[in-house]
Amino acid sequence: MSNTNETSPPIPSQELLDRNVKYAEGHKAKIGAENWGHFPKTAIITCMDCRLHPQKQLGLGDFDTTIIRNAGGGAGELTRSILITQKFGTRHFVVIKHSDCGYFHISKDAIIEDFKAHAKDPNAIDAVADKIPTNFGQLSVDNLALRDVEYLRKSPLIYPETKVTGWVFDDNTGKASLNSCLCSGMV
Repeated sequence: MSNTNETSPPIPSQELLDRNVKYAEGHKAKIGAENWGHFPKTAIITCMDCRLHPQKQLGLGDFDTTIIRNAGGGAGELTRSILITQKFGTRHFVVIKHSDCGYFHISKDAIIEDFKAHAKDPNAIDAVADKIPTNFGQLSVDNLALRDVEYLRKSPLIYPETKVTGWVFDDNTGKASLNSCLCSGMV
C-alpha cells in the first residue's frame, strides 16, 4: 500500500476499491444493538488535517471514541454532529487543536481568491463570505482551544453532565497536553 502526502496525486478510485478489499477480509462487523447500545462516551473534536490521528496519538482503540473533524476543528460548525453524538451517549468532548494547523497559515482573502480562481461559479462565494472567519492566525493555539471549549461549555445544546476539555497537540514533538486553563471549571 502506498503512502500519500501533500505532494501526491489523487488516489485513483480503483486503487481505493482494491485497498478496501484487503480491509474487508479482516473486517469484524459491529452493527445494530451491539454498536448502538455501547456507543463511546467520549468524542474528540479536531482538525481534518491528515497528520492528526487522535486514536493512535492518544493510545486509544478503534471503538474508544467518536472522532468529529472539520477545518481547524471548529466546534461552532458542528451542531448537528454534537447533537447526534450526545443522543448516542457522548458525555465528554475532547477538543484537540494542533500547533501547525493550516488555520494559522491562511486568510479569508486567500480563501475567497482561491475559490474565485477555481470555482464553476466564482461569484457563488459571495453568498457565504460573511460566514468565513476573519481571525485566522490571530489567536494562539491555546487560545483557539480555549475559545472552542468555552463555546461548548456555554452552549445550551450541551447536556449539563457533559465534560468538555481542551488539548493541544504539538506537531513538532508529537506530544499532546491537557492545558489546565482549558479544564478548570469543567462542566
